[in-house]
Amino acid sequence: MEEDRPSELLAGISRDSKILELGPSVSPMAPRSAGWDVTVIDHATQEELIEKYKIDPNLTVDQIEKVDYVWKNGPLHEAVPAELRGTFDVLIASHVIEHLPDPIGFMQSAEKLLHPERGQLALAVPDKRWCFDYLKQVSSTGQFLTAHRMGAQRHSMTTRFDHSAYIAFNHGLPAWGRERLTGLKLADTLDHAYSEFQSWTDDPNVPYVDCHAWHFTPSSFALLILEAADVGLLDWRVEWLRPRAGVEFFTRLVRGRQKFANPAERENRRMELLKQILLDLREQTDWLVDSAEPKPIVVHGGFDDEAKQNLQQIAETAAVIRTAMRPGRAIWHQMLPLRRTVAKLRGRV
Repeated sequence: MEEDRPSELLAGISRDSKILELGPSVSPMAPRSAGWDVTVIDHATQEELIEKYKIDPNLTVDQIEKVDYVWKNGPLHEAVPAELRGTFDVLIASHVIEHLPDPIGFMQSAEKLLHPERGQLALAVPDKRWCFDYLKQVSSTGQFLTAHRMGAQRHSMTTRFDHSAYIAFNHGLPAWGRERLTGLKLADTLDHAYSEFQSWTDDPNVPYVDCHAWHFTPSSFALLILEAADVGLLDWRVEWLRPRAGVEFFTRLVRGRQKFANPAERENRRMELLKQILLDLREQTDWLVDSAEPKPIVVHGGFDDEAKQNLQQIAETAAVIRTAMRPGRAIWHQMLPLRRTVAKLRGRV
């Protein structure tokens, strides 16, 4: 339930912790009124945020808190006075990271803002499978690395196009959770997306255009953190990651990249997460095409024995099918029992 979100995200964090919340806007996760010792950073002042959101009848501006520091450009840590850097216990960002032009730069700034030993990143992240990012591709580590190397302060022309071209609503709703997708429609036209592409400019004086630039499943996010940390760009690891019943997943990052006994162990973990991404997307697709209610098959933190066995059986069946696919009119009949086997396995996984 909505009211459980803050307690889930901040589980184990005491009220005397020094909190930094980025972009709380109309729904702070650690409001001062609830007794949190919080410092607020946002893209505008409290007065500007109230003016921006009061025109939306679905939003309540009463919860918008006083903004301590406004962050418009440059590294996040530079928006906070130098004497406060390294003093915060927790940085909260709820539905923020997907908007940032350079997520690696953000997490590097978090390292400077948070206490070097006990500092934690608490993130609420949209799960692209259950919201208007449904048709967009999962973001890759290479895209993260490129944005960081380019020092991105604004979204690219590619992002501008994709953001408009592939937004989809289900029965007019931008988010839906695990349910049948019987009313999935594109929100914008190709013409509009192309106009967004054409209007792109790198002129810093042109007003900033916000986008959902990054699209995650739980497993893809875990892979991004692992890989960006292992190449030396981040000093974070996933302490826990919890998919929620709704449109998002929660995760807590702590200092110190994930350690492996040897390179082979690291590569095995990468492969495991890559396979889990495919299973994440399999679950997403099932809600669109299956006639029976799909069964979630992702086990975060590793495959269970049943999932491993099912994957092996599917792989073996696929190999038989590839071998059997030779010219001849009898091939369709030869494949019939194999297709039934795949269907049965798919129902078991």
